[in-house]
Amino acid sequence: MPSFADLPPDLLAKAERRTWFNSGDALLILDWLAEANERFLGMDVAQKLEDGEWMLLIDPILDLSYQTDNCSALDEGRRFVNENEGVGRMFEPVWEGRFK
Repeated sequence: MPSFADLPPDLLAKAERRTWFNSGDALLILDWLAEANERFLGMDVAQKLEDGEWMLLIDPILDLSYQTDNCSALDEGRRFVNENEGVGRMFEPVWEGRFK
């Protein structure tokens, strides 16, 4: 199972606060997970505030730990990003083995 450090360097360099990505880059992470055949578990969302702080949003949150079909989970992840993208929105994809 690849960990976060196993992401391609160009994609890893796009992270903010180590594990957070804008919507476009979050979708690239999902593509990478699909290609690597890794189990996608869900996604957290944060909002950048005007003062530079971030606020973790508890609604929406995507928990797919129950999902047994990874293709469906990845599709739900893409839909989730597209429905929740916006100015200042950041996404943290979660997959099995992300932090070894």
